[in-house]
Amino acid sequence: MDGGGSPVIAILMWLGVLFLAVLAWRRKDQTLQTGTRVGWGYFLMMTPRMCLALSMAAFAAELLPGETISEWLGKDSGFTGILIASIAGILVPAGGVIAFPLALAMYKIGVGIPQLTAFLTTWEIFAIHRILAWEIPFLGHKFVYLRTASSFFLPPLAGIFAAIIISLL
Repeated sequence: MDGGGSPVIAILMWLGVLFLAVLAWRRKDQTLQTGTRVGWGYFLMMTPRMCLALSMAAFAAELLPGETISEWLGKDSGFTGILIASIAGILVPAGGVIAFPLALAMYKIGVGIPQLTAFLTTWEIFAIHRILAWEIPFLGHKFVYLRTASSFFLPPLAGIFAAIIISLL
């Protein structure tokens, strides 16, 4: 993981956009215009957020107590670090615009990949803001209990599997 992304992924995404735009154009209705308008709307809405989130990640990487975090969540923290990261992921009450730049900042200050895997897996499965705002009101307490109980061990397992895969590479 280099933290910089891959040009291959960006190229594939652009090809996907082009492919879908051609399909929309071939429909000979307003699909292309509507898709373009909505897409630009999303672009204009997300660009400032991403710029701010990435700036936040850069500052966070500099301000976070790197030594302490590396001790707790670094490559040598092992299973204990995976468990701490699994708990920490629950505490991020925000969407991907915040969680992923924060994960990037953590990676840059020395958080291990297995620990980062557990952190992001916990955030994705147990995002407290999503549970409170969407799942409980729409699906009820019983469903949320069953869903969280049945997936409770997934973040540590994801971290363990990441460590195993890294050791095999």
